[in-house]
Amino acid sequence: MSPGASQNDILPGSDASFRDAAAGMPSDAWDWERLDGHLRPRLIAVGVRRFGCTPEEAEDLVQDIFQAVLVKRPRVRNTEGYLVSTFFNRCANRLEQRARHLELETSLGGAPTETEGSERLLTAVYVRGALRRLTPVCRRLLRSYCVLQVSLAEAAADSGCTVPAVWKRINQCIKRMKTCLA
Repeated sequence: MSPGASQNDILPGSDASFRDAAAGMPSDAWDWERLDGHLRPRLIAVGVRRFGCTPEEAEDLVQDIFQAVLVKRPRVRNTEGYLVSTFFNRCANRLEQRARHLELETSLGGAPTETEGSERLLTAVYVRGALRRLTPVCRRLLRSYCVLQVSLAEAAADSGCTVPAVWKRINQCIKRMKTCLA
């Protein structure tokens, strides 16, 4: 299999259930032994070659999709195609997760020293104390807008007022927060 294998490379003649039915043989689209024997080695190979998974990771992903599909039993016409596309999606998610993790590691630039950790802890204590001095409305607005990064429109909808009013209120809350921290 080539590194750029596609779903068609994994499932040559993936409509095997239709061929069996045309040949007069009863087929079960959910025949797990056939699916496992047919798909598992191919999916593992593609996971390793195309997505850079270790064989153990690829095996775990295959096991996870088989388990998830076995539990859900979705109504699909092409079971093999569904399993393969689910595997591809999980592998792509794993790649994105790895990329985010590497980006986070490089942005941190290394482990913080012990003094940096204690300074962060003190800063967190000061911020928490300042937040306690604010009104519940200010705390809720700052939490949603600054921490959870909710848009102004969503914050306005939650508060039941207009976007300019929420913007003005958030600015006032930030000013109060600054005075509490000073």
